[in-house]
Amino acid sequence: MVRKVAVTLPDELYDLIERARAVEHRSRSEVVQEALRTHFGEPVYHPSDLERRQLIEGLEATDPAGTRGWDDVRRQLRSRS
Repeated sequence: MVRKVAVTLPDELYDLIERARAVEHRSRSEVVQEALRTHFGEPVYHPSDLERRQLIEGLEATDPAGTRGWDDVRRQLRSRS
């Protein structure tokens, strides 16, 4: 069963979600679900092969050399305001 939940977020968290979903080509719900699973120690989201290819394509569009690691991507997402 799936349930819809309305959540109020401060601007900085909303912006992080929006940036993450743009980079990772995922829905808002997927990003929030993964964050909650991580927080509560449940299994982490694992993208499908198609989602992984789309993510790589998105990252390569912003970093053609493919030199950025995940930590760098996360830092960049957090630093954009």
